[in-house]
Amino acid sequence: MRDKQREETRRRLYHAAVEVFARDGVDSCRIEDIAQKAEVSRAAFYFHFPTKDDVLIDFLHESEVPMIEAFHALPVTASLEEFLEVVVKSMSAFWQEEAHKVLLIDVFAVQLRRLRVLAHDRDAEPVRAVVSQRFHEAAARGQLSPMIPPEILADFFLLNCLAAMASWCVQPVLPLEDTLRGVTMLFLHGAHAPTLPPEVPAAATAKGKRS
Repeated sequence: MRDKQREETRRRLYHAAVEVFARDGVDSCRIEDIAQKAEVSRAAFYFHFPTKDDVLIDFLHESEVPMIEAFHALPVTASLEEFLEVVVKSMSAFWQEEAHKVLLIDVFAVQLRRLRVLAHDRDAEPVRAVVSQRFHEAAARGQLSPMIPPEILADFFLLNCLAAMASWCVQPVLPLEDTLRGVTMLFLHGAHAPTLPPEVPAAATAKGKRS
């Protein structure tokens, strides 16, 4: 019974914190306002969430639940392109909502601050672990360059998606899904423009016609 009550308190605090974060901003909001909204003491907040970052980490994990479910629904034989399309659709479906979008930059900042920890604990991040596994399988099938280990490519792809979303929420020139699909295309094919054949000078064309 006590564990259930503790979990209920944590969930109330979590939802209250996310709402206050979105309303007042993560940096400027007051812990007292979160505790009051959740109808608990200020000390209760720090018992469940030592820092505001811990709330944002939970928020990121919540955003990844539909993605993990979609991963498990994919057949083992799914191509790398099909897998990355699931990432695009899942990320955009969650983060394009206005209540979620407003916290994107804060979530990105938290992940950057956690890089040292993340580097040593890949399995602590469920999505990161699954993407790394799928990239290993794609590399074994010859779908990825062998120049860089698959787990590094996986991290590179996920961080680029998060960075692109953080930029998108400031300047949403394209729909989020199109932005993330562009990140995927650049990841798979590079940023170079297609090589076009050199243009034939007009004078040479005219000369060819006369002859």
